[in-house]
Amino acid sequence: MPVYYKWTSETKQKRKHDYPSLEISNHPLKIEVYNVKLSANKSFLESLQKWSSPFEELDPLLRFEQLNVENDLGPDEKIENTINYPKVWNAKRTAILNKYTTGEKLTIVSSFLPGGEKISSFSALLRQVSNLNEKVKNRLEQLDDFDESSVRKTMGLSQQEFVTKIHMLDDEIKKAWDTEQRVKAFKIAIQCSKLLSDINVMQFYPSKFVLISDVLGNFGALVYDRLKKKSFGNVDIKFQDIDSYNVPESARETCQNWMFKMASIRELLPRLYMEMSLLKCYTFISKSEIKPAIERLTKMIRGIGNPLVAIYVRVYLCNVASSLFGKESECYFNDNLKEFLEEYQQIICPNMAKKFGTQLLTADQYLSLYIPAVDWLLYGTLNYTKCKDTLLEEMLEKCDTTENSELLLCCCVSGFDSTSIIKQSTAIMDIIRNQSDHMVLLSQILSSVGEHLCHAENYCQLPSEALSQCWWKIATNMKSTENFLQVLEPWLQFACNQLSSQHINMILRGTIRYMIKCGKPAEDYCSQIQSVIKRMLKSIPDVEELFLMDAFMPLVELAQTSNARTAMAKTVLTIFFERYNAVEIEDHIIISSLMRLCCILHDSINAVTVEDENKVCAELINKFIHAVSYYDDLEQQLNFYVECRSAFIKLDSVLIALVHAVNALAVRADESRGRWLQRACAAYVFVTVPSLQCPLARAQLYLLGGQAALLTGCIGQAEANLKTLVSLIPEIPQFVQEDGQNKPTHDRVVGLLSNFLSTLLILPDNMDSNSKAYILSGFIKTMERIHWKKTDPLYYTLLLRSLDLLCEMTQESYAYHIDGVLSNDELYGSEEEFIETIESHATNICQELLVVLKSLGDAKETKKQYNLALELFWRIVRRGKLKDSSMTSLATNLWALAQKIQDSNNKFAVSI
Repeated sequence: MPVYYKWTSETKQKRKHDYPSLEISNHPLKIEVYNVKLSANKSFLESLQKWSSPFEELDPLLRFEQLNVENDLGPDEKIENTINYPKVWNAKRTAILNKYTTGEKLTIVSSFLPGGEKISSFSALLRQVSNLNEKVKNRLEQLDDFDESSVRKTMGLSQQEFVTKIHMLDDEIKKAWDTEQRVKAFKIAIQCSKLLSDINVMQFYPSKFVLISDVLGNFGALVYDRLKKKSFGNVDIKFQDIDSYNVPESARETCQNWMFKMASIRELLPRLYMEMSLLKCYTFISKSEIKPAIERLTKMIRGIGNPLVAIYVRVYLCNVASSLFGKESECYFNDNLKEFLEEYQQIICPNMAKKFGTQLLTADQYLSLYIPAVDWLLYGTLNYTKCKDTLLEEMLEKCDTTENSELLLCCCVSGFDSTSIIKQSTAIMDIIRNQSDHMVLLSQILSSVGEHLCHAENYCQLPSEALSQCWWKIATNMKSTENFLQVLEPWLQFACNQLSSQHINMILRGTIRYMIKCGKPAEDYCSQIQSVIKRMLKSIPDVEELFLMDAFMPLVELAQTSNARTAMAKTVLTIFFERYNAVEIEDHIIISSLMRLCCILHDSINAVTVEDENKVCAELINKFIHAVSYYDDLEQQLNFYVECRSAFIKLDSVLIALVHAVNALAVRADESRGRWLQRACAAYVFVTVPSLQCPLARAQLYLLGGQAALLTGCIGQAEANLKTLVSLIPEIPQFVQEDGQNKPTHDRVVGLLSNFLSTLLILPDNMDSNSKAYILSGFIKTMERIHWKKTDPLYYTLLLRSLDLLCEMTQESYAYHIDGVLSNDELYGSEEEFIETIESHATNICQELLVVLKSLGDAKETKKQYNLALELFWRIVRRGKLKDSSMTSLATNLWALAQKIQDSNNKFAVSI
């Protein structure tokens, strides 16, 4: 047991210091501003030119680097307006593969894939003839016989299996080529091209075209690379630099041999595809033959009877041409688009209607299969045409005069730029109105027009209201609710940008009527309604105006299920607070609407709601609470916080935000007008904090509530908060769960209780109590009951901080005060009984620290023991009465202990 030492604190007198002073004329931190007079004929930049000229010389190394970069740029990269068609097509290719999918079973015919049903080959019958001429014909037709055995048909393939098979055929071409089996590779390529004649699953045809065109492109590249190597060896030479006259005769004959093989294919479709894939190879015969060949192929495509197959052949032809000639190929886009327009009526002929009808495709699904192809042809045509407005007028005139021209109109609206569409918007709407009764792509066309109009900066020169009335009349007659909402989204944004709030409110009312009349629950269209509201919130100039419309909140709450309403409320609140520019919300209608949305969010929370969802909801509700302000009506502000407490009781973080807001309100209240309000705020905090689950959060808020009550002069409420905090200390856990991890509370508890002890210095004692400093006494007894581990730094750190407080409480005047609050220094006036009580507590704490020192020594915690000895020694020197023999003896013994276990690397020891 350590020797008993009685603690005696040193009472320090306040001394007034006389510091030396110097008289100065200017403030040392003041920025000096120099006025520069500029001549009338020189600008500011010119006046500074003589100062900056030495720094204008470019670094020599950077100059050489810049010259090298300019030299490295090829001619194509220096042209600003050049379009990289292969790159653009690659982006469109990905979109096609993602959009055009199917769940139907697919079929593939192949002799180079395992499995499948064996089918007879027509060429096998021709092998039985003995006539010499027939034998020659048979040899030529072997190109159509994919193997010397029968062809196999694999049926019932899923989409993924079909894609895998196509990739296997592509790999087979490369393997055959690498093993010098050129004819086999050629046969596989023919086989792949024949697959494009199969339209039994129309819905997948655009994606099938993309997959197979890649295979044909790879085959064409293999042939071209072999011919180039045969002509020029390993020299890297570009297509544009090849001169046909420099091609060796052997390479020319090989190229002609490939062309003869291609020309011997009997069927038109594979022959066209194979010639297109080998177009680049014409450069080894005569480069001048390529462009005439493209023109010839453009006309030969007329022989393909199926319009869907034909237009994708045209797309492949334009892709090959654009990869060869770049911008020069745009004329071929124009030619093929004209060819398609001449054959336009074939796409809606009875034969095609029967085919897509047997596959259970709707008319709009069928026409959508043409859209990627027509868009691509129109894209190159637009780049080819110098005057786009004239082209658009011609196309619109053709749409107006052609029967069932909706496909063409749809591609025009999506293909042309917004400026051109806006100029012709009235004419386009007239065409739509005249043909809307039988249009199957009506929603797609209308929404595209709306998207273009959304980009109009100022639409005052055109009849905005007339256009809006026109589209609304057409849209409300739609039978499909999905199509109606698809059209509503861009046109409502157009109304938000260009029309009045009354007009927008009318559209919202009409939307609610339409949704009620459709006969289906709004929950079925929740995602689309959510997109409409999201776009409206982002586009309207003043987001507050929406909440002042009587139709907005009914539209938001149109869906009745909890999940749909929650998603809608979250969307509205998120975008509102992203766009809301004002610091505070004043309007009662807006406050009521936002309160309703926050309640929907809060009510959706249950026992199975994930923590991240709770955080999102709490964050939105907190933003709402902080934004609402009633300015000088503090009573109404407190009533609002009371209403929020009852409405959002499930979320601890919201309750914490409310406590902070009420404490701030109490401090704002004027003493002469708001003494009752300050007491009400203190009572609000004291009643609200127990609802929190985390003991550490409750302790922090009790401390904060006590400090706010002290600031406002509510001593009784402050005392109640701090007493409750003391009783809560044993409940504080060692770890708390945050972000899915257990985090220690040691540092936070030390900070919290240190702050608490600092607050106790200015808290006056309750004169009705018989105990002096009774809250501090209760805190010390609580520490004894907790049975903390003696060697725990938390324990002896709090003992040291308590000792600091006790030493300060013995002074005649405390270090700080709160105006209007009589602290114990003024209350007791250094009364002897009070001082004795304080020093008795200090003596007990000092003895406990000595016990801790002994425990640290027994536990071989040398570093902790050394630091604690120095800490206690420092407090004796600074705060103890060294004239007292007990204190002198204690200081001497502590210093001796520290020297005995001295740590030379300890910074604290060095500073002492």
